[in-house]
Amino acid sequence: MVFGVWDPAYAQTPAPGAVHASVAVKADPANSYALYLPSTYSAAKRWPLLLVFDAFARGEVSVKLFHEAAEKYGFIVVGSNNSRNFQDPTAAIRLLWADVKERFAIDPRRIYTAGLSGGARVASSVALACKSCIAGVIANGAGLPQGATTPGPEVADWFLVAGTTDFNYPELLHLKEALDTNNVASRFVVYDGPHNWMPKEFAERALAWLQLRALARGLMPEDKEFVSRQFDVRLMEAQAVQKSGDVLTAVRDYREIVQDFNKLRDVKEQETLAKSLGESEEFRKAKKNEKAVLELQDEVASKIGNFVAGIRERSDAYTTFVAQMQSAINEAYRAEKESSNAARKQAIERGLASAFSFATETGQQAMLKKDYLSAKDMFQASATIMPDSAWASYLLATAHAQLGEKKQAVQELKKALEKGMTNQKLLEDSAFDRIREDEGFKQVAAKIAATPKS
Repeated sequence: MVFGVWDPAYAQTPAPGAVHASVAVKADPANSYALYLPSTYSAAKRWPLLLVFDAFARGEVSVKLFHEAAEKYGFIVVGSNNSRNFQDPTAAIRLLWADVKERFAIDPRRIYTAGLSGGARVASSVALACKSCIAGVIANGAGLPQGATTPGPEVADWFLVAGTTDFNYPELLHLKEALDTNNVASRFVVYDGPHNWMPKEFAERALAWLQLRALARGLMPEDKEFVSRQFDVRLMEAQAVQKSGDVLTAVRDYREIVQDFNKLRDVKEQETLAKSLGESEEFRKAKKNEKAVLELQDEVASKIGNFVAGIRERSDAYTTFVAQMQSAINEAYRAEKESSNAARKQAIERGLASAFSFATETGQQAMLKKDYLSAKDMFQASATIMPDSAWASYLLATAHAQLGEKKQAVQELKKALEKGMTNQKLLEDSAFDRIREDEGFKQVAAKIAATPKS
């Protein structure tokens, strides 16, 4: 990908200070992107750009997540409405970039990518392919594309973020460690929650960090007040974590403070503290405990996942695999309930979520191959692993619908509604074309349309 400069002779600029859900790409209106321009946007100066990739091509969702922080720090935010999981995003990215670089006044030294899950891998792949033309990556819920090697410092700065029960938490933790080994500037933050877009306050942290890194790299004019505020906030966070007894996170926080501020102010005290804590017996024990809970997650995920894989094969042992999977799931939930250790509880939740993701993604791939029977098996496994998941019930409904099983499809849609599904656009999926005129489907559609949206 080649990053060019802004062409002032382009079409009229969308209004600044508002989230635009769909800006059509001039060269191909079938492609579009969501957009936020800061309220003070003017072509008279160049602006940092954040290109965001959502796993489900929800450009507006991703832009809305970042737009308040973008207004605060002066970023243009663009969210692809075409890049999605299980599809090659190359053409969509090229079309999007050609449109954006011509339409807006972009600072070519400060182009960033961000993404969730598969979208995070897209964001990372752009940075790896582009090398020095991407200044930073916000990787939410996933890290590098499959088969990629850990980059060196010439590629980008990396803001890594995961939930406490995100099944990809270990991947991002290990990526953080690998980046540290390669002397790559990075920050790893964790929010309380599952595999999803980070909360808004973490989006603000992410852009603040990119701003700080730009200052450290000399890409912005000196801003002592901003640096001082950021240092005070980060130091308070590290001290609070240390006081809570979480020595692992405290050491990582102090090390990141040294990394981020060593060119901007004196950090000798934090460097000394990070070193002494990192050499302590308490830290050694904490690392050992962390390794144990990560192994527990792998154990839960592998055990259930192996039975899911057995179900996928539809062999003579199909019913045995189903029964064994159910038994392993029950065992995991029982162990989670009985454990008094928060870290072990989270590890078990992540293990279950990992098996759920494996079943769901396998089913989605089967749907793309029009193997609807296999897809139904996988989505049923997903619903068994996470009985409260509206997404699993919805996906199961799509498979039933494609198989012409109208009654079962409507039943699963009703379950999805009861479990919290509120996105009316999900019913536009072509899988439901065969049952769209069914009275039960119409009733579900009407109820979703009447459901208050969060």
